[in-house]
Amino acid sequence: MALKKGWFKELKQALMIPEIIAERCVHSHCEVAACVNCVEACPQDAWLLDDDSLQINTERCDGCGLCVAACTESALGQTLLPALKALDGKGTLLIACEKVWEEDTGEGVVPCLHAVSSRLLLEYYLNGYQQILSCRGHCETCPRHGGGDPFREQLARLNALLFNRGVATIRHAQLARAAWQEKRKRLPAFTPHKGRETTTASRRRFFQQAITFAVEKGMEQTGVIPPENDAPLPWPATLPAVSHQTDKVLYPFVPEMDPSRCNGCDACVQLCPHQALQLDKEKTGEVLAYHILASHCTGCNICSDACDQQAIHIHHMSHQIQAVVPLAEAACKACGSHFHYPASHSHQPYCRICAHTNHHRKLFQVH
Repeated sequence: MALKKGWFKELKQALMIPEIIAERCVHSHCEVAACVNCVEACPQDAWLLDDDSLQINTERCDGCGLCVAACTESALGQTLLPALKALDGKGTLLIACEKVWEEDTGEGVVPCLHAVSSRLLLEYYLNGYQQILSCRGHCETCPRHGGGDPFREQLARLNALLFNRGVATIRHAQLARAAWQEKRKRLPAFTPHKGRETTTASRRRFFQQAITFAVEKGMEQTGVIPPENDAPLPWPATLPAVSHQTDKVLYPFVPEMDPSRCNGCDACVQLCPHQALQLDKEKTGEVLAYHILASHCTGCNICSDACDQQAIHIHHMSHQIQAVVPLAEAACKACGSHFHYPASHSHQPYCRICAHTNHHRKLFQVH
C-alpha cells in the first residue's frame, strides 16, 4: 500500500501531542485542587478541564509543549531531544525552535524553546551538560507567545538555585540560525561523565525514538526491550546538595504554615504527594509536630487548596524560615477522641469536630 506524501511528518507531529499521566495530576490526588497551569499555558485552548476530567483536543493541539513545561508534577509527557555536543570539552545542549526552520526537524530542533523546563535542564545538568546554545525566531510575532521570556526566566531561576548551592551555573548563548547550524554540524558528541541515560524517561519516549529510528534507518529491528515508566523524583529533590556553610538555602518552593489559623486536621499531610509536609515526633523531647521539607515541595499547591482554614502558603524561590510546627495533644472532652493542634494555641478542650457542633449531644467520631 502506497503511503501518502508527508506521512512521516504527520506521524512526528502526532507524537508531539502531550501524553497525560493521570496518576500524577494534582486533580487525581485532590478534588478541590485549583491547578489550571496546563489550561492557561496553552495558546491553542486545546485543554478541557471540568469537574469530571482533564482532556486534550488533539485537533487543536499543535504540540508546542508549553503545557508540559507549566506542569509542576510531570503529569504531561513529551519528548524534547536537544543535540548533545561538546564545546571546549564541556557538555553542551543545542536547542532551536522549529519556527526558525520550516522543514528542518532534525537533531536539537524542538517545537518551542519555552517548552524546555527547569526540570529538563536540571536532568541534563546532572549528566554533565552545563552549556546551552539556543536559536529562536521572533517570539513577539509568534502565535504561541504569551509574553515575557519563559526560557530565560526558568534558566535564571535554576542558575540562582545552583549558585546558592556553590556549584557551577549553566552558561547560555543565543546564536543566529547559520551559526547554530554550523555548531550542530561541526561540534563533536559529548559522552556524559556519569554514564546515565538522560533521554530515556518513559515507555512513550522509547517508542517515539524507536519509530523514528526504524523509519529513517530502513525499518531496522533493534531488539531492545523498552524500560518501565517509573515516576521521576520531584525535581527540587534532585538539586545538588549545598556545598558550603549557609543558613539561607534557597528552594524553588517553600511551604509555610500559619499556626494561628491551623486546626490540626492533617489534610495537608495526608494529601501531599511528595511528603513535603509530615506529621512526626521531634527528635528532641518526642514532641508531636508538623515537619516541613522544602526540598521535596514541587509547588503543586494541593496543601493550600485543601486547607479550609487558609493556613498554608507556598513561597516561590525563597529561604525556609519554618521547619517545625510543634503540636499539643489532648483528648476531646465531649467525644473522647484524641486530637492535636498547634501548641501556640490556648488549651483546646474539644476536638475540631465537636468544637463546631453541639458537643453536649452524645455524638461520637468513628476512627
